[in-house]
Amino acid sequence: MTRAEQPTVVSPTSDTLAADSRERAVRALLRVPPLKRLWSAQLVGGIGDALALLVLVLLSLQAAVLEGSFGAGYRGAAFAVAAVFGARILSTVLFGAVLLGPLTSLTAPGGKLDRRWLMIGTDALRLALLIIAPLWIDWVPDKALMIILITVFVTGGAERLWAVAKESAAPALLPAPPIEGAAVRPLPDHLDALRRLSLRTNFLAVPAAAVVLLVATLIGNLLGTGLEWFSFHQAALGSYVAAGLFSASISVLYFLELPDTQTPRPRSPLEGLRRPTTGSGPDKGRTG
Repeated sequence: MTRAEQPTVVSPTSDTLAADSRERAVRALLRVPPLKRLWSAQLVGGIGDALALLVLVLLSLQAAVLEGSFGAGYRGAAFAVAAVFGARILSTVLFGAVLLGPLTSLTAPGGKLDRRWLMIGTDALRLALLIIAPLWIDWVPDKALMIILITVFVTGGAERLWAVAKESAAPALLPAPPIEGAAVRPLPDHLDALRRLSLRTNFLAVPAAAVVLLVATLIGNLLGTGLEWFSFHQAALGSYVAAGLFSASISVLYFLELPDTQTPRPRSPLEGLRRPTTGSGPDKGRTG
């Protein structure tokens, strides 16, 4: 058996060193000031988005009970929750998969949409929607549920637009590779580290939003002992906290400069399902 034919032995120490190297690469990204500011906006906005979804679930339950749209009891509550998540899933699939190709073309360097202003605009839209969301039950009680479901759909689409712009802009903020010959060890995969950081931030946002909602609800109940409006609108304070988080994200993004560097475009999960094409039309395969 030659040396090339011998099996490669990977020791537990090698796996540990590789895992430690990946963790160091993720932490190193947060030492890049522009990337850290973008990550801060993603974390704050992600918590605000998860909190907004939880608040809209509560508002839809309240509106469904008042209207009796889905019937009384647990059945009506279950249908109201299902309608909220259905609207959110629909907007996520539409803007995050079906229309992802055109959206990435619009947000690419030289495209019609500026990525920074798109993120600021989507945050401002969600801020406005969350401020008025608790008021629909007072203004139009017979149509409040429908408007809240529309709000869920719009906020879900805004979140996907924000994510598309961020995924297009973040690679341009990665540190430049060292001069050829200056590296003394293998360079970390910055794109992989960026994906890991983004996933961890998204996973962290959900439990953080749940904690924020719990605290906001407790404070809202305390306010409700003196103010009747808060006793009836128990989810209102959580909605306003979510709006405040979007405002904080806007304040971070406003002072962030994004270079017009060509970056890898986000790919739709539906791209692998499309029929391949050739110069003369759709590829019919060997049996076509």
